[in-house]
Amino acid sequence: MKIQSLETEVPKDLEKQLKGYDLQKVNIGWSSSEIYKLSDDKKPNLFLKINNFSNDLFFNHEYEMLKWLKDKISVPDIIYQSKNVNSEFLLLTEIPGNVSYKVYSKSDIETNLKILAKGLQSFHSLPIEGCPNSVNTDEMIQHAEQRLEQGLINSKNFDVRWKHKTPYELFDDVKRLEPKRIDIVVTHGDYCLPNVIIDNAELSGFVDLGSAGLNDRYYDLAAVSWSISYNFGVKWVPFFFENYGINNHEIDTEKILFYQILNEFIEF
Repeated sequence: MKIQSLETEVPKDLEKQLKGYDLQKVNIGWSSSEIYKLSDDKKPNLFLKINNFSNDLFFNHEYEMLKWLKDKISVPDIIYQSKNVNSEFLLLTEIPGNVSYKVYSKSDIETNLKILAKGLQSFHSLPIEGCPNSVNTDEMIQHAEQRLEQGLINSKNFDVRWKHKTPYELFDDVKRLEPKRIDIVVTHGDYCLPNVIIDNAELSGFVDLGSAGLNDRYYDLAAVSWSISYNFGVKWVPFFFENYGINNHEIDTEKILFYQILNEFIEF
């Protein structure tokens, strides 16, 4: 049955769990999933995520990663999970707090970035044994090239730094900048400010784990440095790296550029 305010038909057993909740669509971030916040005065808030089936590289990872991360790091608990012919459904608990880019002063930004750095360290220091998902750089490039050949890349959506390039010109940069060395760690997969939750100036937890898994450390570093630049300004990026534990002169800027460009070709 299709519930009023939902864009997708949901299974009947899920429909029963949604009864009594007010649903509000969440438009923060860049996820291609439908995301709804569920609120009820008598119950804790929940979040419903709906993914439509596709051939995209990162589809269907979140459920397995949330199960694996549950006792290792602060992530939402799974209340409900199912699939039908067209879609996948995840009903999750709320991580208390607020998205990390909502700050009001320079001191708040500094505190925020220290928390972001600490949070990313906690991901990257997890033991890799048993991690259920991995993301191969070669596969990402192949996936990006397929989407390019299918005409799915719109240069109007490019970052301002390379809006002057055609998709094929920009993909040439992907191939030119492909890193020779990969530093495999457990990555968040979309480590941007809307996906890190802060409560009372402390790290509360992480959301949107659909692309999490084993990957190059710099995949996360590229995402968070872009997100910091977008929200606070590029001048704050070195401060983050310093607190993460990389000196400014040690940052592999070509790797960061590679992953930021590659993400123009991948849909989450």
